[in-house]
Amino acid sequence: MNKRVSQRDLAKLAGVSPMTVSLALRGHPSIPEATRKRIAALAREHHYRPDPALAALNAYRVSSSKKQFQGTIGWLTGFPTRAGWRAMIQTEGYFRGASERAQQYGYQLEEFWLCEPDVSPSRLTQILLARGVRGLIVAPLPRPHSEIRLDWKHFSAVTLGYSLGEPHLHVIMNHQSRNMKHTVHHLHKLGYRRIGLAMTSANDERVDHNYLGGYLVAQAELPGDSAKLRPLFAPDFNADIFRAWFEREKPDAVISGAATAYQVREWLETEGHPVPRKVGLAVAATPFGDSTLSGMNEDAPMVGGMAVDAVVGMIHRIEQGVPKRPWSLLTEGVWFPGKTVRKQRAALAARGKRP
Repeated sequence: MNKRVSQRDLAKLAGVSPMTVSLALRGHPSIPEATRKRIAALAREHHYRPDPALAALNAYRVSSSKKQFQGTIGWLTGFPTRAGWRAMIQTEGYFRGASERAQQYGYQLEEFWLCEPDVSPSRLTQILLARGVRGLIVAPLPRPHSEIRLDWKHFSAVTLGYSLGEPHLHVIMNHQSRNMKHTVHHLHKLGYRRIGLAMTSANDERVDHNYLGGYLVAQAELPGDSAKLRPLFAPDFNADIFRAWFEREKPDAVISGAATAYQVREWLETEGHPVPRKVGLAVAATPFGDSTLSGMNEDAPMVGGMAVDAVVGMIHRIEQGVPKRPWSLLTEGVWFPGKTVRKQRAALAARGKRP
């Protein structure tokens, strides 16, 4: 049986210390790029594979010891203003979770604004490298199909969601289509039979139409006692457009986006449809920090932490650049009852009708 090649063996072949090999294989910025690439090439040539037992022991030691500073992970934002991304309540949750997880690994999470005046993509690449940034998380962007031009070969990067069109990076996000499907089914279990979907068209486009897909699949799965309503996706999502749709489709429950649900509730109340007494209101992703809206809780901080897990793992494996085959890591939400839906049997009884 051939002897397993160890990091000590690689160190002898490379003429460096075992510590240098360990740091190089983890993509540590303290090791020159040329040295990292040379050691990575030797590891591939000699079929180096980490010892799983030693890796488990090291993971235990790392988890139980005080973390030393490992480097910086960049948080890339692309809104017209530097702090514009914070208006997206979910993204605030992603950032909080990512920041906490980065600290657990010994990294710090630092914001970098893609719209910095007079800073070209090549200049931003230089700034990131000069700051020792080797890992990047692309935060949700304001527009779908956005493009970011960087010299990606230097970085281990993932994107949160589908708003980034180019390049195609690994994706970390909640399972939006399944969350939408679960939302529809939970509403049906509560007794709702005319379940409608209404949100801005950009909201669905930014999630690669996963909301529409999940809604249509759920409609097809529901029994015959449920009406098949036409969803509303409006570029200009306003009270008049919503009112016209509501009067035409007559839903007894409305699913909307996290950012528009509060508006929808106000419009319903104004038109004499109090929530949840007359109409149910739910979302496929409850807003971070909200305790009123019913729907699927995606746990935004956990999603942010997953992004850091992925980036740190890529740094350790020296996986840099745009991947040839991007993958998606999706997490399913958990139903949160909230205060904007209720059992329809109880609602009918309150009206003096038989269910």
